[in-house]
Amino acid sequence: MDSVRIVVGQIAAAVASRPALRHNPRLSMDIRVEIERPAPRHLQPAIDALCKGGVIIYPTDTGYAFGCALSSLKGIARLRKLKGYHDKHPKPLTMLVNEIAALGRYGHMGNRVFRVVRRLLPGPYTMVLSATNDVPRQMKNRWHEVGMRVPDHAVCTMLVDLLGEPLLTGSVTSADAEFELEEPQMYSQRYARDVQVVVDGGPLWPEPSTVLKLVDDQIEVLREGQGEVPE
Repeated sequence: MDSVRIVVGQIAAAVASRPALRHNPRLSMDIRVEIERPAPRHLQPAIDALCKGGVIIYPTDTGYAFGCALSSLKGIARLRKLKGYHDKHPKPLTMLVNEIAALGRYGHMGNRVFRVVRRLLPGPYTMVLSATNDVPRQMKNRWHEVGMRVPDHAVCTMLVDLLGEPLLTGSVTSADAEFELEEPQMYSQRYARDVQVVVDGGPLWPEPSTVLKLVDDQIEVLREGQGEVPE
């Protein structure tokens, strides 16, 4: 309980001390949104950037993340660089979709895996699946796997709806890094040369997803996070 009070206090202090936004043409564009009820018109600059092959930073159910359009090879290359993933990196890139049905287009699932996925999603999980031919080669790891997410988060859902295709995603704060309060205005300056838009949903505390490897109809827990580990 004490730790919760500390985190809440940090967020409140960060909000209170935030200066008014001023767009500097040398920096990334900041757009503020209400996380629970985002307005489509507020997210349009992010969609415009994604359609042009750009990379954005946006809020998710696990903290802030980098994002680019699935169809943009330029965006995928930029996101890989930001995440430090070389071509033979053991981790696949992850895409974000809005519906469980979309998982079957991009990842192979047996009956057992599908039942687990249907029970857990939407939620704070990353599912590692064997990739189908619809997944760009640049997204896959050496074992031809891909990460899939269906978060229960209004901003994520609206971004994918407006974009009209899956959104590649990668947490700004690495799961093995020391966690600290994520302040979007700080990201605007830190990644000014790397991202085009920062979607500002206020300070967030990073909470990694639970990562499940669901290959050959088997279930393997790669990382325990927010989501409850299935039995």
